[in-house]
Amino acid sequence: MSTLALPSSPQPPRAVVFLLALILESGILAVLAVWMRASPLPTPVITPPMAVQLVSWPQPSATPQPTPHPPAPRTAASIPRKPVPTPPKLSPRPPREAKVPVRTPLSAPSALAATAAPSTISRMPAPVTSAAATPATPALPPSAPAPAAETRPSIPAYVHNPAPEYPQSARWDGEEGTVLLRVLVNVSGLPEKITVAHSSGYTSLDRAAEKAVRHWRFTPGTRDGKPVAMQVEVPIRFRLTDANP
Repeated sequence: MSTLALPSSPQPPRAVVFLLALILESGILAVLAVWMRASPLPTPVITPPMAVQLVSWPQPSATPQPTPHPPAPRTAASIPRKPVPTPPKLSPRPPREAKVPVRTPLSAPSALAATAAPSTISRMPAPVTSAAATPATPALPPSAPAPAAETRPSIPAYVHNPAPEYPQSARWDGEEGTVLLRVLVNVSGLPEKITVAHSSGYTSLDRAAEKAVRHWRFTPGTRDGKPVAMQVEVPIRFRLTDANP
């Protein structure tokens, strides 16, 4: 069995198709260009800048003050002056004579009774009035034993108290004075502690007094008939005399 072949339709060439597409596109672009030229674009509006000017506010003018008139001068009334009385002349008084107090020398050594506790400081009489010329004070007799009922304490008494040596340098310099020593007398009658309560003003005299009292002997103070430690103040006076070498 045989088949009949149908004739195929001819195809347009590709160059023709491309040319037609190019012409169509060019026409569309031409139409768009004409339309855009026909409708003008809106012109942008430019706002001019604002001008600012500073204006000063007028100040109120000051009200002129009235010129004050000077007050009229016052005439001072003349006041009569009272006469000043002349003071009476005073007769000069005779000058008063200044009285110089005379110091009285310390009394001779005497036994003093104490009514204080062992820690109380009692002032003893001055055993020496001139360290170079006056001999040592004789020993005082010890006080009689108190009865059992007596409760008054007794202060230490001098037993052996030779005069201190006058320092040679103090003699040459003419140094004088009184040293007040504070002495702690123990139950054996020995000076256990010596301190200067009041200086004579010269170190050499103070040291000479301490050195001498360190070798002294005392009768210890008593309370209820028993010896107790007691502090006493011993004054020692250094005085230059014509008899000193």
